[in-house]
Amino acid sequence: MTIHKILLNGKIYTSDEKQPWAEAIAISGKTLAYVGDNETAKAMAEDETEIIDLEGKTVLPGFIDGHTHPVTVAKTHYRVRMPLTHDKDELLANIKKYAEENPKEEKPYFFCENYFAEVFGPEGPKKEVLDEIVPDRPARIQDFTDHACWYNSMALEMLKDENGVPQADSPLGFSEFVKDENGEYTGWCKESGPEGDHGIYDAIGWYPPENADEEMTKPLLDFFKAHGVTGMMDGFTEGEESMKMFYELDRAGKLGMYYEGTSICGTINDLEDAIAVAKDWKEKYTSEHVGINTIKIFVDGTNELGDCLSLEPFRNDPEGKNCGEANMYKDDLVKAFTRCNEEGLDLHLHIICDGAFRNVVDALEESRKICGDDWKIYVTGAHCELTHPDDRKRAAELGMFIDWSTHWSGGYFGEAAQEFQGIDRWNTMYDFREFTANGGMLGFSSDVFSYQEAIRANPFFGIQTAMTRVDPLLPLNPEKYPGSVRQPEGAKYTLEELLKGYTINNAARMRLQDKIGSLEAGKIANFMVLNKDIFEVAAEDMMTVDAEYTYFDGEKRVIKNDLTITRG
Repeated sequence: MTIHKILLNGKIYTSDEKQPWAEAIAISGKTLAYVGDNETAKAMAEDETEIIDLEGKTVLPGFIDGHTHPVTVAKTHYRVRMPLTHDKDELLANIKKYAEENPKEEKPYFFCENYFAEVFGPEGPKKEVLDEIVPDRPARIQDFTDHACWYNSMALEMLKDENGVPQADSPLGFSEFVKDENGEYTGWCKESGPEGDHGIYDAIGWYPPENADEEMTKPLLDFFKAHGVTGMMDGFTEGEESMKMFYELDRAGKLGMYYEGTSICGTINDLEDAIAVAKDWKEKYTSEHVGINTIKIFVDGTNELGDCLSLEPFRNDPEGKNCGEANMYKDDLVKAFTRCNEEGLDLHLHIICDGAFRNVVDALEESRKICGDDWKIYVTGAHCELTHPDDRKRAAELGMFIDWSTHWSGGYFGEAAQEFQGIDRWNTMYDFREFTANGGMLGFSSDVFSYQEAIRANPFFGIQTAMTRVDPLLPLNPEKYPGSVRQPEGAKYTLEELLKGYTINNAARMRLQDKIGSLEAGKIANFMVLNKDIFEVAAEDMMTVDAEYTYFDGEKRVIKNDLTITRG
C-alpha cells in the first residue's frame, strides 16, 4: 500500500464509537489507510508521501444531507424571490414591488416565492386580492411549505378545462382547488406542482425548464460542498432525466459527492410503477457515487393545510370529529412494506402528524412479523413533526430511522398548524427524545426546495438552530416563544448528537456506512478541516464555524461559494 498523504497534529473527531478521537490520518489513494496517533502515522511515511501539518485544527467527517431537493432547487432559478414576512400588508406590498421590478416583458408568468400560510388564516388567500396587484398577466405565489399556492384570476382561467374545472399536476396524484361557500374557486390550491401549470404555459407561449442541467444545479452543489457536505439523499428525484444527470456528472468526474435517488409513490396504486422505476434506474444509473434503492411515499400532507392525519380532532372543527386524512393507512402501508421487502427496496416516508406516524409504526410492526427473519429493508420517517411519545419509543425499538430538518427547529415556519392542532399540541412538535433514548437512529437534513431558502442548507446553520431552538434569521419574540423561539425547550440537541446524525447515522440509513460517515481505516477519505474548533464554540455562534477546505476521495478541494441568495 502506497501512502500518498499524512495529516498530522489535528483534533480529529471520527464519528467512530470505537475510537472517537484521533490526531493523524494517513491516506492511500482514495482510502483512509490509518486513523490514530501522530507517531504511528509518521512511521508510515514513504519517500514520496506528502506530509501536512494540521496545526491543531479540528477535522470532521464529511456531512451527509439526509433529505434535500437539488433539482427542485435548480429549477427555481427563473422564479421571483422576495423577502418572507408574517405581516400581510408588507407581503402585499412586496408582491406589488417585485411585480413592478419584473415586468410582463421579462416575466410573462409572475411566479413568485413565498408567503406563509398563516398570514391568510384557515380560509386561505383570495384571487381578487392578487388580481389588484398583478392584473396584467397570470400570477402564482408559492406557499412557503411548497404544498400550496395562490393564483390570480387570469392564471385560474387558463388552468380550466372544457368543463370549467382547473387542472394541475401534483406529486401526490391530485390537486385541490379550494372553493368558497358559493362554489367559486378562490385561487388557493393545495398540492399543485409547478410542472402542472400547462394551461398557463400554453396560453402565454412560455415554458419553464422541464429538466435541470449542470449549469442550473452547480451553484447549489457548490454551496453544499463549500460547507462540508459530501453526500445527500434526494427527497424527490424529479424524473429519469434528473437521475441520469447525476450519473453522468459522476462519470465525468464533476459530481464530487455521493447522491442517492428516490422513486416516488403517491398511493398504493402507484407502488408497482414506483418499484419498476427504481429497479430500472438502479440498473442504468448506478456509479461509484450515485445510487438508488429507495421508494418515497407521501403518507400524509401538512399540518399547515390540515391535510394530515391527526390522533386528535382538529381544534378548528366545531363538531370535534375531523382528524384529517392520509394518503395511505395501515393496511396499504403493510402491503407497501412487505412488497418492497420482497424487492429489497428501502422506504423513505413523508410523515407529518401523529396519526400518520402511528399508522406507519403499526404497519412496520405488523410487516416485520409477517416477514420474520426475511425482513431486510430500512424504513425512514421524514419530518415526523408531531408524534406521540409512545410511538417514538416503538419506532426506535422496531429499527425505524427518522430524518429531521434541523433548521426548522427555531420557528421558521408552521404557525398555521395552530389553527388545526392548537397551541398546546403545536408546542410538542419536533421532539424526538423518546426515540433517541431508546436507541433510535436520528439523522439530519435541510429539505430546501428553492434558491430562496438555500442558505439554510448550510449544516452549521442547522446545527446552531437545533442546539438553541432559535432561528438565526428570525427576530426573537419572547411573548410568543418564552424561553426559546420554539418549544419544547428540552428538545434542544447536543453537538455530539448532531454530528452523529449528519455523519454515521445518515450513512447507515443510506447503506453507505462501509464507505463514508466516519473516519476509519478502510473507508473513503472524505472529511473537512474547520476554520474553528467547533467543540469550543458557543451554541449561538455555530454559524461562524465552516469548512476551510475538504477532502473528497482523498483529494483536497477548496470550493468557492458564490451562491447569491435572497435571505428574506
